Amino acid sequence: MLRDFFYKSYLAEGEEIQFLIHRHIFIQAKDFLRITFFGLFLPAFGWWLFPQIAIFAGIWLAIGILRFFYEFIDWYYDVWIITNASIIEILWEGFFKKSSARIEYHTIQGIGYEVKGFIPTLFNYGIIVLEKFAGNPSVFLGAVNPKRKTEMLTRAQEQFVTNKSFRDHRALQGVLTDLLQRHIVEYGVEEEEKE
Repeated sequence: MLRDFFYKSYLAEGEEIQFLIHRHIFIQAKDFLRITFFGLFLPAFGWWLFPQIAIFAGIWLAIGILRFFYEFIDWYYDVWIITNASIIEILWEGFFKKSSARIEYHTIQGIGYEVKGFIPTLFNYGIIVLEKFAGNPSVFLGAVNPKRKTEMLTRAQEQFVTNKSFRDHRALQGVLTDLLQRHIVEYGVEEEEKE
């Protein structure tokens, strides 16, 4: 999938993306509309209306397209990537500045959300908060459908804990089997006395 291609560099070996949490597009709508009008529509309309300013309008249009692309990438890379192993928090602040942090499932104490205000309620976006056992909580502002996303986060955490318990059980079983085999090799098996 396309998301696997774009976020592949953030994943560890064997890690798979389960879902993404993006900001609601409505939050960026003001920037997108402003760029569309002033950076795309006005130069195209000016070019059509006054063909003699084609070079100026073309340069203006190219800058508008680049700015639109920049805003889209900014929206696309401000994301939480929910994987089968952890949560990857990415913050993109420009072509030359981005940050990433991992939130391990076992460090999460609680998951909550808040939708506050008329517009957020109308467009169904809000804040998701991950309370951790240590450190500050992780907060995602403007998440699309925060109630559903927190439910999905809770299921992902539960699935990870279940899988980890199963792996730990298997590992313990393997250790005990190895100890028993080593004991049998070194000391043999005592036979019960017959009466």
